[in-house]
Amino acid sequence: MGSGKSKESPAADQKNNIDFTRFKARVDRINISGLSRTYDDYVRRAVENLFKASNFQDIIIETTNAKDNLLQLGVFKNLKINIDISKGSEATKNGYEVTFCGDELSRLTGSVGTELGQNDGALTAELTSPNVFGRGERVSLNYSYSYVKSSVLNLRFTKPYYHTNVGEYNPETSISVFKHSSPTPWTKFRTEEAGVLLDFSFTLPFGLSNSFQYEVGMKEIVAMNKTTPFFVREHCGPKLASIIRYIGTFEGRDSNVFPSNGVLIKTTNELMGSTLSQFGVMKSDVHCELNVPLFAGISLQMSGRVGMLLNDARKEAIPINSLFFLGGPQSLRGFELAGAGPYREGVAAGCTSYWASGLHLWSPLPFSSYFGGFGKLFRTHLFYNFGTCNTFTTDKLRSTAGAGIAFRIGQKARIEFNYCQPLSFESGDRVKKGFQFGIGYEFI
Repeated sequence: MGSGKSKESPAADQKNNIDFTRFKARVDRINISGLSRTYDDYVRRAVENLFKASNFQDIIIETTNAKDNLLQLGVFKNLKINIDISKGSEATKNGYEVTFCGDELSRLTGSVGTELGQNDGALTAELTSPNVFGRGERVSLNYSYSYVKSSVLNLRFTKPYYHTNVGEYNPETSISVFKHSSPTPWTKFRTEEAGVLLDFSFTLPFGLSNSFQYEVGMKEIVAMNKTTPFFVREHCGPKLASIIRYIGTFEGRDSNVFPSNGVLIKTTNELMGSTLSQFGVMKSDVHCELNVPLFAGISLQMSGRVGMLLNDARKEAIPINSLFFLGGPQSLRGFELAGAGPYREGVAAGCTSYWASGLHLWSPLPFSSYFGGFGKLFRTHLFYNFGTCNTFTTDKLRSTAGAGIAFRIGQKARIEFNYCQPLSFESGDRVKKGFQFGIGYEFI
């Protein structure tokens, strides 16, 4: 924040614990510099709460909020703040002038980096043209290629509506043209997709993020090699696909990676069919997580996930690439990827329903304070995973207990290195006793 002056001299001496609410103040004028192609109405709403300030502390708080709002608009690459005494013929008693100084983003920006997925990592490259028409619109071209040889090519146009009367809900629309390719080695097929995705997203005041999507395009299932079984080959070939999708997320945790308190609820629901008017398959997946702090940095985590597929056999058969595959370090530890479920002819056959749960006792590293900030990147845990598929009972229950250490990567993903002891499993399951490595952003 820039320099601040007060007509009543509210010295910014934190040692004296000065109560800034005692100093009456108001904002007479707001200046935003550095914008050349952005319309005034797009930035006005982001700073208007500053005019409601009645004391100097309000000005400080609302100035910080306004800066966050301006950066969220996606037009600035940096932003500085200056608070000064209001001057001129229109200056009022106890009046201040707030100035935001920033630079607009370039018309074309690019980046190359890496991205973590579920037990996968990818090299990504992106070109973006921000603020195309002066109200936050952006066009982006993204390409990624992962370790498991999946690829994503995505051209997207996004239009935000932060400046409108419903701006507090963060509404945004987008249209994407995409081409995806992803292998499924445990069932020996590859999915090739190309199409168009329409998306409308918004956030409700209590923290529920919503995304409504419509996707239409061609999906093709391709046999990976000559050993692909016949029951998989029956699903192969191109097919017109139409999907209506809803994604809802309530994020109430204190951290995305190592939460110690709070709740996460995420649901994905899809209606799938071959045309817009004929939907024969419904797919639903719900993930929940509860974190409870205990003592000495130790916390209890309870998580669960449930999925279900329903179809009208007269309209639509369930394609094999829409089935659930249970098992692996992100779902049921102690099993290989897709290893906890039915197998046919040596490959995973998938399931139409499943449920899985986990209990974790998370703790900081012993003597982590001696390692400084580096020690905060690690956590240890004791865990118990259990679940099954094709039933919502405890029949054919799979379960694993173990212990491990996790390492945080950024603010979204982590690496786990666990020792797993499978306790119950079926004869055809692919069990992985001993050490198991996992990397991702969503675990049970």
